[in-house]
Amino acid sequence: MADNYVTNAGTGGNTFAADDIASVFYARVKRSFGRDGVAADVGTGFRLISAASTNATSLKASAGTLYQLYAVRYIKFYNKASAPTVGTDTPVATFPIPASATGAGFQINFDPGFDFSTGIAYATTTGVADSDTAAVAANEIIVVGVYV
Repeated sequence: MADNYVTNAGTGGNTFAADDIASVFYARVKRSFGRDGVAADVGTGFRLISAASTNATSLKASAGTLYQLYAVRYIKFYNKASAPTVGTDTPVATFPIPASATGAGFQINFDPGFDFSTGIAYATTTGVADSDTAAVAANEIIVVGVYV
């Protein structure tokens, strides 16, 4: 049975979703994602298994928000619409990834999201310095995430 309610029913109001618990109506809210002016029901997933390079990648060539990340080694994010020039461009965030054991890594949920006003780009390196250009080995890094 639908527990919906109508506001301003006499004037053709809107119907809202609700959950009736012991005769009390609780509004049901559908979560959406996105930066100001954008609402998406789901994010877009991405995945990388490293090549023997810095894996410079433009993930999204327009403004966007990063919501989830899992990675192993170093990953650097850039606020730009094209692949970064590793060692020249300055990352807005660098995440160190534990390498002390096989399969070591990290997972971060960014709630309400990590906003990029120009685009989302990333690169992988073996060193933490912004200017580091040391390439990782093929199959050394896996990156999985969600963005809008």
